[in-house]
Amino acid sequence: MTNGAAMRLATPEDLPRLRALACEALVYDADAAAIVDLLWAAAADGCRIAAEDPESVAGSGDAAGTDSTDVLGFALGSLRPARDGRPATGHVDLLVVAADRRGRGIGRALLAEAERRLIAAGAERLRIRGNPPAYAWPGIDIRYTPATCLAESAGYRRLLDSDNMLVDLSDTQLETEADEQRLADLGIEVRRGEPKDDKALRTWIEDEFGGSWSAECAMALRNEPPTLHVAVRNGEFLGFAAHGVQRVHLFGPMGTGEAARGLGIGAVLLRRCLADQRDAGVAVAEIGWVGPVRFYSRAVGARLGRVFRAYEKAVG
Repeated sequence: MTNGAAMRLATPEDLPRLRALACEALVYDADAAAIVDLLWAAAADGCRIAAEDPESVAGSGDAAGTDSTDVLGFALGSLRPARDGRPATGHVDLLVVAADRRGRGIGRALLAEAERRLIAAGAERLRIRGNPPAYAWPGIDIRYTPATCLAESAGYRRLLDSDNMLVDLSDTQLETEADEQRLADLGIEVRRGEPKDDKALRTWIEDEFGGSWSAECAMALRNEPPTLHVAVRNGEFLGFAAHGVQRVHLFGPMGTGEAARGLGIGAVLLRRCLADQRDAGVAVAEIGWVGPVRFYSRAVGARLGRVFRAYEKAVG
């Protein structure tokens, strides 16, 4: 027991309580319950942690706890294996403390326990930053100010900030028919991705872009219908765009092969995805982890919205 809470491994039986705590705490994320499910599924073994009322533990006679309603907070962490010269990285993906128990050191204790478990799982550095393909944010939304304060007081150093952009789908022009015909005249077909595209598309994305985009596109292709659109010429992929991979309202990733840039493929793929989201009832789409701000602003009138801080901490 430490800092007013006892740490234990969370179980699936805790999920209703964890979702409720997240819905209470994540006031800028209407899909908080779905975020818990996403990050729970991606968590590393042993890195699903519950902070429990020590009095309930003592009363139960079971050091593991028995009543999930006594959970005061929780943390979820994931591990990114070493790759391409980068060290194995432990990610603190979500940390929540019940509103009426904040300011008592529970968040700090949860963070320390998450760090300990991630290091035990092989992490050579620690990050508070999105861990694709299953991530909710690029870092900490700066409006969750206590979370940034906790990270900095715990010795994390600030990395580059990241931006998300917002698109109001109620009044954005998303027609693509004329542009698709123009591309067709160049021998380029724009269509919805299909499950049978998976292997060839992943290979092309890995060769063209690297990173985690191929895994994210595979996730999009498993949706029904697939939430991914592609541009193809002579059986070869030229570009792709996905949405609803991690969260229903999120757009991305998107990429156009270097040889096909400048043809307007990206704008068409973007609008097709946003039209999908509009038709599914999404009012405001969020373009995640934005790079080319000017492109999105010009193509669909996207505006800068959420700002995130990423953090890193050395191990040892």
